Amino acid sequence: MDWKLWSLILVLMGMRVASLVIDRIFGLQARRLWLVAGIPGLIVFGIAIGFALVGERDLVGLVLWGALAGFLGTVLLDAVRLVGVRLGAFPLDMPEMFGMIALGLAPRLQRNMMKEVVAQTATLPEAERRGLLEARLKAIARMPGERRQTVMKGMMAGLAELSEARRQSMLQTQMSIMTELPAGQRRALMAAMDKAMAETNGNLPYAQPRGMPRIPMATFRQLANRAMPRTQKEAGCSLAKVRFAGYLWHFVIGITFGISYTMLFGQGSWGLAIFWGIFIWLTMMVLMPPMMPMIRFPGWFPGVPLIAHVVMVVPFGLISLYLISDVAHLHSLLGALVR
Repeated sequence: MDWKLWSLILVLMGMRVASLVIDRIFGLQARRLWLVAGIPGLIVFGIAIGFALVGERDLVGLVLWGALAGFLGTVLLDAVRLVGVRLGAFPLDMPEMFGMIALGLAPRLQRNMMKEVVAQTATLPEAERRGLLEARLKAIARMPGERRQTVMKGMMAGLAELSEARRQSMLQTQMSIMTELPAGQRRALMAAMDKAMAETNGNLPYAQPRGMPRIPMATFRQLANRAMPRTQKEAGCSLAKVRFAGYLWHFVIGITFGISYTMLFGQGSWGLAIFWGIFIWLTMMVLMPPMMPMIRFPGWFPGVPLIAHVVMVVPFGLISLYLISDVAHLHSLLGALVR
């Protein structure tokens, strides 16, 4: 087996998943990553498949069967996931978020989410509102300067959209809290507020503002249900376009998981298929908190994704066990190591 070709195809598959993780955690735009590495990677992938067709046809077979398994697996995963979305078991329909990222709307969405947080806070009773504002102001004061400025601009933008009575009430509570803070924190917040009021335009930062107190997932979902349509309207972008881009990315990721499974395990077994589903689920559970730093996930959250990912690998097991030939199996990692 040509290990260099095998490794190249596997690495190129992983780029589709890595771009999403890098975008959300490190703030490097997936759109730019696709231009720099994605399009060249796709060309290299096509060349690699061409070489495989000449001398490693069974390796191409693994890729094709894996792609089919990944596509069907994603369909089954969505059958469970979308029920969970309707029942409130997810923060939002995640592929719609993928679509916002793919279309470059994530910074605008983040700003609108901050506005919605401010609007929701303004409706709370005084004691609850004060507690939340105190925790947020202390968190903002501890942030690095640029991040502090970004968050404060979002809060000020949200305040500007409130009614006069609610804006004054929020400002009075905010100033009362700031008088009780240590001098260093108070100076940092005042400086950030002054800059926020002075800067009326400029590009929105791409990276997510980290370090704020997390909000319950149910609250996040309510705010996102208002912020996402607003963002689409401001950008002149239809929901259909967002969903098309997001679900395309979603299915490409699912196909990647299918191809990775057949290339690693070949014919595999039901045990390996279930292991693969649990591995993907566990990775998702580890990555979601840093990828969505606004949310405080409830303890029961992992349940529905676990069911969805176990269901997802049913086509993986069926296709691998019954459609991948013995010869093709030898071109997988497991087949090459255990002859």
